[in-house]
Amino acid sequence: MAKDFDLELLPDPNPMAGHYYRSDHFSLARVGIPAFSVDPGDLYEGHDEAWGHAQSEDYVKHHYHQPSDEYQANWDFRGNAKLARFGFVLGWLASEQPKPVEWKPGDEFESARKKSEQ
Repeated sequence: MAKDFDLELLPDPNPMAGHYYRSDHFSLARVGIPAFSVDPGDLYEGHDEAWGHAQSEDYVKHHYHQPSDEYQANWDFRGNAKLARFGFVLGWLASEQPKPVEWKPGDEFESARKKSEQ
């Protein structure tokens, strides 16, 4: 599905930061409902990845959860729209599966899913 959207699936580049465990959908995963995160990454059209990484670091350091953490008119949301369409289609296709989506064997949330099915 990611290839259909010209996207690449990558593991969390900074799992020690615990972003998944602080996400809004973590409460679903805790009880065994598969949930995933979609992140735009640091590669932006017209720029190299180093530029995107610098933008992200600057935002987190100077704006994230601070008074300046607000909408800026110069932001480009085309990438976000693409990710929203990807998430919608992925969820739609998952809902059409004959069997519920499962966790990968051995995943830390697999046992919660099995427990809820009993």
